[in-house]
Amino acid sequence: MEEIEIFDEMYNKLKPYHTSIDNIHKLGLWHQTFACWLVNKDENVIYLQLRGPKNRVGANTFDATASGHLAFNEKIEDGFRELKEELGNNIIIFNKEYLGVFRNIFISENYINREFCNVFIASTNSKLEDFSLEAGEVYGVYKLNIEDGINLFSNKIESVKVLGKIFKDNSYLDNTKTISISDFNLHDERTKISGYYLKVMIMAKRYIEGIFPNRI
Repeated sequence: MEEIEIFDEMYNKLKPYHTSIDNIHKLGLWHQTFACWLVNKDENVIYLQLRGPKNRVGANTFDATASGHLAFNEKIEDGFRELKEELGNNIIIFNKEYLGVFRNIFISENYINREFCNVFIASTNSKLEDFSLEAGEVYGVYKLNIEDGINLFSNKIESVKVLGKIFKDNSYLDNTKTISISDFNLHDERTKISGYYLKVMIMAKRYIEGIFPNRI
């Protein structure tokens, strides 16, 4: 079973230094995770992942292009393995930038999540047809116009159209959806409280414009 490092609420490592991922979420221990948002500068889009039915939090909702736990003794940059694991070996990325740490808390009856999520943004020239999705964990990948994303999370518009591909019945299908804020993972906390999604969209715009460094 995967072992995860333990931290206090100020992101300091604790003794014992690690425990199982099940204990992490049973006891609600602080731990670190990784998320990467991919953008295609030529198309001015950011790629969203539609989380699969096996996810214990936010199944069938939209979130970062790729994300996951950082295991014991992994460096933050080791999290980029998640892109290969979830999106396939054909995805080439470049110009990685670190956006900072996002504190995320989610509590349900049988699952407690307290995490420090290390957030990155990176470029790719990959098209939708290049993605090969991890069955169960990833249901689809969609591209969102960055300006549309800013307007959505600024509450200037109620919905946006996204074009993507989904994995269904052991095959890939093109799919267009109209989505709103409520379709995003943990949308109440990440829009009304932390503003996480809006910050990511603004950073994506600045990243494409070459305005860095910035932090969420």
